[in-house]
Amino acid sequence: MKYLKFFLICLFSFSLNAKTLELPKVTAEYVCNTKFIIGVAILETRTFQGNNKKRIDTIVDSVPQSVIIDYEKQEAIWVWPKTYSYLSVPLNKESQTNLKKAANITELEKISNDYLRGFEVDLYKLKLNLPDGTTEESTRWITKNGVTLKEVGFITGDEGKIHFYSEFSNVKMFKQDERLFEVPEGFKLAPVEDLDDVNELLKTMVKRG
Repeated sequence: MKYLKFFLICLFSFSLNAKTLELPKVTAEYVCNTKFIIGVAILETRTFQGNNKKRIDTIVDSVPQSVIIDYEKQEAIWVWPKTYSYLSVPLNKESQTNLKKAANITELEKISNDYLRGFEVDLYKLKLNLPDGTTEESTRWITKNGVTLKEVGFITGDEGKIHFYSEFSNVKMFKQDERLFEVPEGFKLAPVEDLDDVNELLKTMVKRG
């Protein structure tokens, strides 16, 4: 489960820098289906990337839920459609800044270019160290506007070395409707006793957002 959390937080993309090593920044708005396979764990989501906003729809423990990240307002909104409720959580700016600084790309090499799902992509090999001691070694297929369509590699940590695979499918790049990033009409703020529903996964994702 630890590694599933690790890969989910990567959905909250940020620019990773280590001296002069830098991955391409995302400059496009898009919508896509996403699939992550880490060991035996599989997670499928629907991702909407807007201008400084992101929405991820998924199902966790058989419960449909969405998280909406607004980077300008510095908040995350967790939405539960079945209960018509939502919860707003402020992003921790200091934690985000520290994590971005601590993330360390130790190797980054552009090895070739290709076409994937109709997009021209550059292939990068990369090694990345994160503050929790986790290490990633992977190959990424990245479009000219910075969207990672595919990633294959290994993550290594306390639980050993585990293979992972991620892919974007049904990718469409166009300006997203702002209404996608709003709480639906009629939804009510979740009561305090429902805070336990915002599990450790959400907390980790928000910190890394």
